[in-house]
Amino acid sequence: MPRAGTLSMDDMTDKMTLSAAYTLREMGSFYLGAPPHTVAGADVSDYVLAPGGVPVSIDPNGTTSVGQAWGQYFLPAAATHSLPLSFWHGGSLTGAMWETTPDGREGWLHYFLRHGCPVYNVDAVERGRAGWAPRDPHFSSPAILRTAEDSFCQFSIGSRVQRATPDALQAAAYPHCQFPLAAFEHFMCQVMPRWATTDDLILAAYCWLLDRIDPQIIIAHSQGTAFALRAAALRPDRVKAIVDIEPAQGGGEEALAALTDIPLLLVYGDNLHYDARWPQIRARTDAYFAQLSARGVRVDVLDLPQASLLGNFHMLMMELNNHAIAALIARWLMDIPGASRPDDGNDDDGKCEQA
Repeated sequence: MPRAGTLSMDDMTDKMTLSAAYTLREMGSFYLGAPPHTVAGADVSDYVLAPGGVPVSIDPNGTTSVGQAWGQYFLPAAATHSLPLSFWHGGSLTGAMWETTPDGREGWLHYFLRHGCPVYNVDAVERGRAGWAPRDPHFSSPAILRTAEDSFCQFSIGSRVQRATPDALQAAAYPHCQFPLAAFEHFMCQVMPRWATTDDLILAAYCWLLDRIDPQIIIAHSQGTAFALRAAALRPDRVKAIVDIEPAQGGGEEALAALTDIPLLLVYGDNLHYDARWPQIRARTDAYFAQLSARGVRVDVLDLPQASLLGNFHMLMMELNNHAIAALIARWLMDIPGASRPDDGNDDDGKCEQA
């Protein structure tokens, strides 16, 4: 088991895994537009925006944007995968979770990009670069911000601790722990406030994403898996497959009838049974996916312990063995119709389907 310890920024730089370079054809970012929202009747207030500055009157009345999400894309110069991969983050998190692990290793976004897959990454409404609107009713309730102690437990890294000190985390970590414990403080830097009242905004933004880019394969995590199922039910022709990483809930009644032709892969670690809440969540999601399977949907389950990968928790894309997990997902993607381009004669390991 790795020693928790502490990790400085110098340590982070030293730990960076600098893999062989790859070439991009294009990269960029965009906002998924939101309908204009009009504010009226709010008070005009004076603010000093910098120490010693001159007060400025801010009039909040007028037109604003509410419900926008932010996306980025990376297109490899030599794509070997015809369908883009779209990464949808989990609750309290942003698209950063897919990019680089807390201890500086290569995340899944770059793993699949390096293997020839066009990739898209999203900060959903209210998270990261998407922003939120303080006067909109969707944000009238208090925001939820997870503590380090709560995150350590709820994300199935270890049992509950009173204080998230390095020694406490080390002692409480579950057996064979694959999470980079020394970087837990860095992980907490990416935990963001979230609201429980923005689902309709988030779903609309994801539907805009599906409308904007080519038919795609969604790789979604936890809270994001429910949005993947619901958005796919509304845009079934835009989604060719869904990989659900430890799904937190199903996609509702609408998805049961609409997902007939969309294959699903469910991926689970082996630490869920240590916490009373997660076995209940999996029992409910298992029942939901069983209904989909009974309707003819292809539902495959990847339980990592059965693949001899032990000690994995809720954040599988950040684990010390994250590339081994990604390789198993890549093999499953080989069976998605139209996913891989014809062989160009190169036998290197740059194809998405190869680990």
